[in-house]
Amino acid sequence: MGYCMGQMGLDVRDVQVGQNEQTEQPELAQDGRLPYEFMPVTNWGRKPNGAEMVQYDAPMFFSFTEHSLLHQYPNMRAECHWHIDFEFTHIIRGHMWYFVNGESVRLEEGQGIFVNSRQLHYGFTEDGTDCEFSCTLLNPSCMCMPNMVYERFVAPLMADERLPYMVCDPEDEHGSALLECMMRLHDAKFGQMPAAQTMHPATVDNMKLKDDTASLTVLSCFYTMVRELTAIAGEHGKNGSSKYDRKNPKIAILSKMIDYVQHNYVRQITLEEIASAGSVGRTKCVQIFHEMVDQTPIEFVNDVRMRAGAEMLDTTSMPVSDIAKKLGFSSSTFFTRTFKQYMHTTPTAYRRNMLK
Repeated sequence: MGYCMGQMGLDVRDVQVGQNEQTEQPELAQDGRLPYEFMPVTNWGRKPNGAEMVQYDAPMFFSFTEHSLLHQYPNMRAECHWHIDFEFTHIIRGHMWYFVNGESVRLEEGQGIFVNSRQLHYGFTEDGTDCEFSCTLLNPSCMCMPNMVYERFVAPLMADERLPYMVCDPEDEHGSALLECMMRLHDAKFGQMPAAQTMHPATVDNMKLKDDTASLTVLSCFYTMVRELTAIAGEHGKNGSSKYDRKNPKIAILSKMIDYVQHNYVRQITLEEIASAGSVGRTKCVQIFHEMVDQTPIEFVNDVRMRAGAEMLDTTSMPVSDIAKKLGFSSSTFFTRTFKQYMHTTPTAYRRNMLK
């Protein structure tokens, strides 16, 4: 996964990440952060604290479901990120790996995974094979529940460090119940899953659920999932330990450095600045990125910038030269060369393919 370029950056003192030429600096907001339009990491950008902004399918209940193929992501891997939402991913066909807080687990066809709130995570392939999956985000703070229900059940689950994630197996009672809810959430947006064996993503004409009553399905599934996860957390408590009860101190450092990159990638960033964001030295910074993300800091910055460029090519009619400028590149030629290195195609060809 990602890119391995030897010792790139280990002995660099003032390397400017992803840019060797002078660039025009975007104007900062009053709080010192980049304005929203300069943070197109996803279709919706990032919040000031670094969390992914999510455009929900059902604003009343704050849910979002996608049906995707892994090859639709650059280099068949999602960007390392976090959000306040609970995440539930169901493997429809094939298999993939999931990184959560420094651990990687392989998910087989029919299995799923729950990722708790505020955990660093991403899905990827290690063997180059494709995977068809559905992924649902549920905002646990915005499900129209009474305060006492939130405080009694949801808030403790969000804060449970023993349960950063859980692999859901159809042979397990709790896992089976969670997987059933994942499939119901998928159907609430896309309709029943096709029985065909050929991998293909499901699509809808807009970001909405298929009908008004589908919102009730979302709410019903959310409560069922919280019930199952609360039971799992309770069983872990009775046992006095959990196989997930391992808090990696490097995660907090990596999270700070990733947040810094995601707020500043449109300008020249030095390795020193990234390391400083995590309160570590340059060598330690490189080691953490390599161990946790399998990329150097330089590669990670360029990866974020190219994903942002891909989103802008897909969602806007902005000329390539303007996109290059917004991403901090001094020329469209340099942007095109970097885009091809990371996306394995040119910006023009990528946009043409997305319009098909």
